[in-house]
Amino acid sequence: MVKIEIDDRGPRYPGEPGSPAGLKSVLPIVTVALAVAFSLFGDMAIYVVLPVHYAQLGLSALQVGILLSANRWVRLITNHFAERLLRKHGPAVLFPASLLAGSLIAAAYATAPSFVVLLILRIIWGLCWSFIRLTGVMTTIGIAGTQHAARSMGVYTGILQVGFVAGTFGAGLLFDTMGFQTMFLLTAAMSLAAIPPAVLSNRSSQSHLEALQASGFRRDRGTLLLEARGFIVSLVGRGLIMSTLGFHLRSRYGDNVTIGSLEIGITTINGALLAAQYIINAIGSPLFGITIDRQGLGRMQIVAFGVAGTSLLLASQLQSSSLLIPLVIVFFMGASASRLAVESQAAIAGSRSYSGLATATDLGSALGPVLGWLGIDMGQSSPVFWVGGGLFIVGAIFTAISPPSITKHKR
Repeated sequence: MVKIEIDDRGPRYPGEPGSPAGLKSVLPIVTVALAVAFSLFGDMAIYVVLPVHYAQLGLSALQVGILLSANRWVRLITNHFAERLLRKHGPAVLFPASLLAGSLIAAAYATAPSFVVLLILRIIWGLCWSFIRLTGVMTTIGIAGTQHAARSMGVYTGILQVGFVAGTFGAGLLFDTMGFQTMFLLTAAMSLAAIPPAVLSNRSSQSHLEALQASGFRRDRGTLLLEARGFIVSLVGRGLIMSTLGFHLRSRYGDNVTIGSLEIGITTINGALLAAQYIINAIGSPLFGITIDRQGLGRMQIVAFGVAGTSLLLASQLQSSSLLIPLVIVFFMGASASRLAVESQAAIAGSRSYSGLATATDLGSALGPVLGWLGIDMGQSSPVFWVGGGLFIVGAIFTAISPPSITKHKR
């Protein structure tokens, strides 16, 4: 049993498989990140097409909501299943197989199947993503070592966000120029590009991943508080705020915003802000990671959660002010740093710790939009900002009262 000490200088433990020298081997981290990024193309295409063209596919609005969330709900079960299989058999076969299955699922979308078939495909994709995500994160941490965990996770996350942006933009462009079927076939073909990087990353990092797979993991108070922080980040960031931002902008500014002689539609502004969130993650994650490694996980989580929470609390009081948009951008920055620090801490503790965190974040991502729009439907939309801000402040408090060290068990 090896103890990871977490203090102002960050987490570390003796004899770890990763080392400072591992930071020089950026290529394996880039290759596994590229594999994961390419795998997202088919999934991003679904999010782009279904909300706009669901009627043409014979789907109802309720069915669209079910399809877009099914892959998240199933991961509440499949995350732990994937972790056990990866811990037992390793990623050498399971990782490329999951990527191949994801590509075949994207190709199956091109046939415009029925709701039931689409639902089955979305559930299978949720299972695939459990394998893909866990392999990507644990490989990155295993190669980098704990001294460079956050900055390496920042590089990994930055590349992943480029995949999100490319997938969403590319899917929309391909749909408008080539149509439904061709678009999904092309995204399926592009997803196949994930397999060569996956094979390369398996060759270089198999031993690191195996060394970080914890077999004696225990869920204690520190683990529960960490999972609670991950739940808060996803519930508020990906759920309450991102899913209802357009509604709040329209309530504040109306259908258009006039800047000088230029009139901009509120939908365009909403899209720009959501895109800015991905850009902040892509560009900011490596920078946030460097700062986290230098200042320490605990200290930076308190700061990041505090900044994000304060910005939302101010936004709740200034919704009728022109400061709303800048405050939302500040929130995105704080939330991005919070997520990176939380994920890095969980991954350092081993695969079981990270799979538990992943399940908590998936639950938050699934519940957030439902709760946000339920509040709007009940005519209670105004609490979204102050409730979200309050939860982030709670996250900062949870960090402050967490145990000063976490325990990692090795075989």
